[in-house]
Order: sequence, then structure tokens, then C-alpha cells
Amino acid sequence: MLTASYGAQGWHLRWFESHAEDGMRIENISDTRTGFQIAGPRATELLHRVTRDHAPLRFMDCRRMTVGMADCLVQRVSYTGDLGYEIFCDAMSQRHLWHVLWEAGRDLGLRPFGMRAMMSLRLDKWFGSWGREFSPDYTPAETGLDRFLRLDKTADFIGKAAALAERARGPKRRLVPFVVEAADADVVGWEPIWLDGAVVGWCTSGGFSHWTGQSVAQGFLPTDRIADGLPVEIEILGERRPARVHLAPLWDDGGRMRA
Repeated sequence: MLTASYGAQGWHLRWFESHAEDGMRIENISDTRTGFQIAGPRATELLHRVTRDHAPLRFMDCRRMTVGMADCLVQRVSYTGDLGYEIFCDAMSQRHLWHVLWEAGRDLGLRPFGMRAMMSLRLDKWFGSWGREFSPDYTPAETGLDRFLRLDKTADFIGKAAALAERARGPKRRLVPFVVEAADADVVGWEPIWLDGAVVGWCTSGGFSHWTGQSVAQGFLPTDRIADGLPVEIEILGERRPARVHLAPLWDDGGRMRA
């Protein structure tokens, strides 16, 4: 099972169908599975309250569990950057799952949060978004996804030769994060990045970091110009605003997410 953005299901399905081999069957189950994400420092405590399966889940692990009375697939991952789990169930069990989690988490300070909050939180960790930081237009080495490629395995796969060649020569551009001295608007995407009086890159996404009270962004710069603290200008609504490269995450070093 592939878990990805609901809005990108058409892209993914077309790719799998165009590369399907004899004997393979691909099924889109996007509208038959639903669920909730729980995130925060007490997420594990909440999960243990609603399931009898208390065996540890390592970061990126996935296991089938009964949550309340719902048959669920639980993934130890969170787009918020904090400790968290994604819980998927049959669409008919969604209401039951909500009530089970809500009642069990009330005294833990459980609150509902939506997509806009999550998209702000992911920027604090410099997590990328499909269609923004990640797209068929950018290579794994340019976006940092090459760390997930196992290039030493003997089996061939689509794109392996290109990935090996790029690793040998190095990418000409890389995705980097910025802290922006914005005025009354944040980066949205596609804003030009200026350096030494010339446009050298562009933004992929941005927004406001409520955790740090700063405007932030992500975008591409030439690899040979990247340095932590590098001052640049990002053009927002026709006005060049000062910005600087900020390579470290604004929130946590990964310890909480992997705790």
C-alpha cells in the first residue's frame, strides 16, 4: 500500500498504471480508507489508551491494530515534526474512531487541528510538500530525497542510472530553507530569489512560523552558493525582502519525532 497525498492520487495512479507489468493489479483505495493523525508529546500515551497493542512502534514503522473497535493501520510518522501517528481505517469506522480518540484524549489536552496548521508546522521542520518541493521536475539529489534511494542494491529500477550519474557529478541546485524579513505578506511559491543583483533561484513554498514568529520559505539555490546564513533577497509582491539561508530546523532536531 502506498500512502501519499489524497490530492495527488491521479498522478500516482497514472504512473503505476503506465508501468504495470503482466500479473500486476493496481487498486485506488483512496475513498475507502480514512482516519486521523494524532501528534504531540503525549500521542503515544493516547494510542496506548485506545488499543491493547502496546508493543513499541519505531519511527516509520507500520502495524495493523484494533483501535477501539476499529480495524486500523497505524503508521509511526507525523507531518507536524513532533511525535505522532497516522491511523487509517475503513470509511465506515471513521465516526467511531473519532469518538474513541476524542473521549480518551480529553484530559491530555487533545484538540483538533487542520491542514493549514499542519502546513505551518511542517515548515518549522523544513518538510517538503508534493507539488511544491517535490515534483517530477526536480531530482532526488536536488531535494534531499536521495537519502531514501538504495543505489547499492543489485536490482535495477527506473531512474537508477540517472540517480547514479547525478550522485557522481553532484546536483547543480539544491533545495534550501530561508528565514524571511517579510512585510505584510509571506512567500507562497515561485517568488524569485535574488543574490548579488541577479535572480539565481525561486521559492517553492513558504508561510508563517507560529512557533518562532517568523516568516519562512523554501527554494532552490545554486549548489556552489549555499551556505548557512547566506543573505539573499526574496521578491514578494514586487518588493525585494531580506532573507537568509537557515539550514537547521526551527523546531526540534528530530529527537521528539523519533522518541
